[in-house]
Amino acid sequence: MDELRHRITEDLSGLFKGELRCDPLTVAMYSCDASLYEIAPLGVAYPKDQDDVAVLARYAAENGMPLVARGAGTGLAGGAVGSGLIVDFSRHMRRIEAIGSDTVRVQAGVVRDELNRVLKQHGRYFPPDPSNSAVTTVGGMLAVDAAGSHSIRIGSARDHVQHIEMILAGGHRLEARNASLDNPHTTPPAQHP
Repeated sequence: MDELRHRITEDLSGLFKGELRCDPLTVAMYSCDASLYEIAPLGVAYPKDQDDVAVLARYAAENGMPLVARGAGTGLAGGAVGSGLIVDFSRHMRRIEAIGSDTVRVQAGVVRDELNRVLKQHGRYFPPDPSNSAVTTVGGMLAVDAAGSHSIRIGSARDHVQHIEMILAGGHRLEARNASLDNPHTTPPAQHP
């Protein structure tokens, strides 16, 4: 196992701008989340940007290695643990990139309460309200379609997303957006190599 971790570190050196940790302490810390599950990962990657995520996705696909996306690790179903590389978005990818007249663009690691503190200055907020919103990331909320105790009135995370950019297996980028089935002139989402 240590040999594989060493090889991953060497292979990604120079390609991956973020941090990659395979030491025993980091592996132990990321072996669990808020669930009862415990699975030791190969290591933990902290990407700096989308390009880093694409590098990880290509590398994982080429080597048959699972990637496990992680925000704050607050999920109760074990979704943030796994035997591959954990990709922690909460360290570097936590920027609010743009606030428009009726939209906001954020990175996956933005914490829900921090987002709402900024949006409050614009008279707006991101409605889903999971109980652990002080640490929950928007990416994690989207991954599980988080809702909260007011979901009957305000809906869940998916009800408040117009556009999402994803990195798929192999490093391919995909943009998906809400589109009306009634409007034949709606442009399909773009796909990037």
